[in-house]
Amino acid sequence: MDRLTTAPDVKAGSKQLRIPVSGMTCAACQARVQKALQRTPGVVDASVNLMMKSASVTYDPAVASPEALVDAIRDTGYGAELASVDQTAFEEQEARDRSQQRELEDLRRKAIASGIAGIIAMILSMPLMSAHVAGAHGAVADPFMRWAMTSLTPALRTVFPFLYVLPPQLLSWTLLAITVVVMAWAGRHFYTRAWSAFRHRSADMNTLVAVGTGAAFLYSLLATVAPDFFVSRGVAPDVYYEAVIIIIALILTGNTFEARAKRQTSTALRALVELQPKTARVVRG
Repeated sequence: MDRLTTAPDVKAGSKQLRIPVSGMTCAACQARVQKALQRTPGVVDASVNLMMKSASVTYDPAVASPEALVDAIRDTGYGAELASVDQTAFEEQEARDRSQQRELEDLRRKAIASGIAGIIAMILSMPLMSAHVAGAHGAVADPFMRWAMTSLTPALRTVFPFLYVLPPQLLSWTLLAITVVVMAWAGRHFYTRAWSAFRHRSADMNTLVAVGTGAAFLYSLLATVAPDFFVSRGVAPDVYYEAVIIIIALILTGNTFEARAKRQTSTALRALVELQPKTARVVRG
């Protein structure tokens, strides 16, 4: 759960807050939140830490309030929430650590599942690119696809001969089902965050992923549902479902490494803080 804590006054008449921010994924997200806070009336200074997913705000309590600062963050499409007054700094740190661990485990699980689905999708896509399927619509111009059909197809025919006797439409619909599951489960947050950014008239990395995979998916969907639309125009009804899945899997893999690095950094910083002595001996005179 997102938390907000109050720190001691940093100067006369001003207060400082540390506001955890959820949903940030790139430098563009960080810049949007920071600019929104800096434009908020009563804010003296604001800085956002992408790695720690938090914002440090110095504000004038006579003009701004913690609720107004949280609302300013939410208006950008990201999450923020006031903390319980009964929560100590240690409890807040423990909650943050648990949240980071859950995020890491969730990303790792989705990345592995998406990677496996991507491999399956690539295998199912090979018969669609083979010569006896593509030949009905003309020669394949793409050099990589020609290489795949001439070099990989013989090996796949030997290992998975049954795939090459199945109707191409059956393979396309199977790929469609796998892609929908991956997009709805593993990649859902890309699309929800991209839509949130669109509603707030902005764009970020989620927008890039959503537009790229969405375009490939919609094109492939049309080729699956209405292949005659392409055939009548002399274009092969190729599908790119495997590209959608692989892109999602690669992005999730990168996010997993990033989350692990953040978790390790947080653990190292806390261990460093714990090295400071708990008591001090003062000798006077």
